[in-house]
Amino acid sequence: MLVLVMVGVDVDDDLASIHPDNPAWHHLHPRSRERGLVGGRNVDLHTWSNLGDACREASLVTATTPALVERYGHGHGVVLPNYLPAHYYGVPHVDSDLLGWPASLRSHPNDPAVVGNAVARLVDEGYRFHVSSVSDDVGRAFGLPNDDRVERVVASVPLYDWPTEVARLGVGIAPLADTRFNAGKSWLKPLELAAVGVPWVGSPRADYVRLHRLGCGLLVDRPKDWYRTLRTLLRDPVRRAELADVGRSVAATLRIDDHAWRWMEAWTDAVARDRGRTRATTVIG
Repeated sequence: MLVLVMVGVDVDDDLASIHPDNPAWHHLHPRSRERGLVGGRNVDLHTWSNLGDACREASLVTATTPALVERYGHGHGVVLPNYLPAHYYGVPHVDSDLLGWPASLRSHPNDPAVVGNAVARLVDEGYRFHVSSVSDDVGRAFGLPNDDRVERVVASVPLYDWPTEVARLGVGIAPLADTRFNAGKSWLKPLELAAVGVPWVGSPRADYVRLHRLGCGLLVDRPKDWYRTLRTLLRDPVRRAELADVGRSVAATLRIDDHAWRWMEAWTDAVARDRGRTRATTVIG
């Protein structure tokens, strides 16, 4: 009797391109030599080389962006974009001119530089700036020498409560440096903002462009454009309301419950492909 064993790997980041200032870089670098027992053997743990090997041998690789499928798919990769669960929808949102970055400096060490001095100039003009990072130097990353001028989350937010935390913002930013790592980043951050009614401004990275083409958010690239776009939006509640409504409408089409069939389709195709290989091997043998 033949038993078909399927192995799937899901990828959400290009681990070999993590920024060296990200704590994960040390743990995932092949030279880290973090070792442990697996199947009675002492082996290297959690390196990005292991991920590449696993994807190469897998029956199916699912990834959130085309760039990741190109990197890890090995001919059996499928793009399954990030969608959102039901608790992101219907979250109350009160419009305001509170500017915010719902991200962590630890995992985005070089992304704040994209905005140049835009945030610092806006804070100097009296606008409030809120971040979800507990890093002590997050203010300096945005050009604010005095970290006490930044409103920060002081404790970890439970995963289920994250949509409510994001909804505190009046305008959200999603800056991404132009790097190989960010070329594979999904649209998750601006999608979260859109789902809870927060208008967002982001960098023109590939997946953010895809989300923008669906009709929501604003894209800017140069620091002076960040400043001008954010200042205009912070001063215009009517425009914020328009972007919030459109964002919620776009996000409503990207519920995970409505796209669950895509996972079934990907696995059905993978099973058929592996069964075909098994039959061919059996006949040849």
